[in-house]
Amino acid sequence: MSKRVIIAVNNMIFTSKIMSVLDKYEAEGIKAIRSDDIFTKAHDLQPDLIIIDLNLNGIEAPSLINKLRSYTATETIPIVCYSPQVMADQMKSAMVAGANEVFTNSKMTTGMNKILTKYIEN
Repeated sequence: MSKRVIIAVNNMIFTSKIMSVLDKYEAEGIKAIRSDDIFTKAHDLQPDLIIIDLNLNGIEAPSLINKLRSYTATETIPIVCYSPQVMADQMKSAMVAGANEVFTNSKMTTGMNKILTKYIEN
């Protein structure tokens, strides 16, 4: 069975880096950038990981994370988020809502291989 990762990221550089790492593991990257689309795909596909850019236009990430955590089908899917360091409150809100890990943009960039490997290699 192929590993799947929902990528809720609008930045093409991040998307490209994520896809590059996923290719190493023959994992499928599934792009979704609207809250309802992210939730529906998570519910239907049961991915191995969801990556969320906390600054993605049109989503309220803490609400989405709460929703994912409130349904049996999606409550255990790992969620990794990232945001600029200056958005500390936003990052804290994502953790409180149930994100497994929240990184600054720079840590997500420099640690991309290690972060994704943690969830995809298992």
